[in-house]
Amino acid sequence: MSSQDHPVSSLQDKIRSSLPYTLAVVIIGFISLWVRTLPSDAVFLPGGVVRFVTNDAWYHMRTLYVLLENYPNRMFYNPMTNYPYGSYIHFGPLFDQMIAITSFVLGMGNPSPQLVNTIAAYFPAVLGALTVIPVYYIGKYLGGRKTGLLAAILIALAPGHFLQRSLIGFTDHHVAESLFSTFFMMFFMLALISAKEKKLRFEDVFNKNFRVLKEPLLYSVIAGVMYSAYQLSWPGGSLFLLITLIYAIFQYIIDNFRNESSDYLGFTGIATFLVSVVLIFPFVHPDMGFSLYYYSWF
Repeated sequence: MSSQDHPVSSLQDKIRSSLPYTLAVVIIGFISLWVRTLPSDAVFLPGGVVRFVTNDAWYHMRTLYVLLENYPNRMFYNPMTNYPYGSYIHFGPLFDQMIAITSFVLGMGNPSPQLVNTIAAYFPAVLGALTVIPVYYIGKYLGGRKTGLLAAILIALAPGHFLQRSLIGFTDHHVAESLFSTFFMMFFMLALISAKEKKLRFEDVFNKNFRVLKEPLLYSVIAGVMYSAYQLSWPGGSLFLLITLIYAIFQYIIDNFRNESSDYLGFTGIATFLVSVVLIFPFVHPDMGFSLYYYSWF
């Protein structure tokens, strides 16, 4: 075996060739964060006052402080709305939990209100900057590394709704939706690519052929976790599941016309959404019936 064919040498070559692109993505991420924190003077006012943007940001701060006082129990029912009946909160619990955990860690278990407000203000900007990572890898696997870099630059600097909802002080769950749905797309795509390249069949499952199953299963499980994170940021994430199912139907038809096996499609789909069912099920409120608007049986 020549040195070029050696697995260790091959791995080192891959790391060496990808290092410049990795550094470029890191730089783009920091630029993205800088852009999203530019309006900080309008958020952090004199006297330690933090001015959050939009009504929903203030509502999230209320649920966040209730969570911090009663951790880990986050309220799902608000008696102070829809007077005199109260109403269920349709915001997902994950966004508040992420800020609460970060506050507890940085506050050594006892975060001050000023620290909580500061973390909450910066949170959307950080999540918006992190979105550069999955966007790069989606572009990379679809059109190469240069395509990935271009996509990362565009998502970092492009104006519009995504930039607005990931600015400092816009402490709302929408940026978390974007981040986790993009990570879901990335890992689900990698699961499909890996399963198809390895010519995965259901026989491999029955025969416990882990050499073939290991990589697609890993990507599928992570994709399921990311979809769950997206769904637990916003109950309307079910729409994304519908898009995925429509894709699967058309891909199945195309594979059928080509006389190709679609087992890879079934395996990744079943594994991904079985994981998501397990993770989302504890948050279901049976008394909500089949409402799309809440965490119901739907």
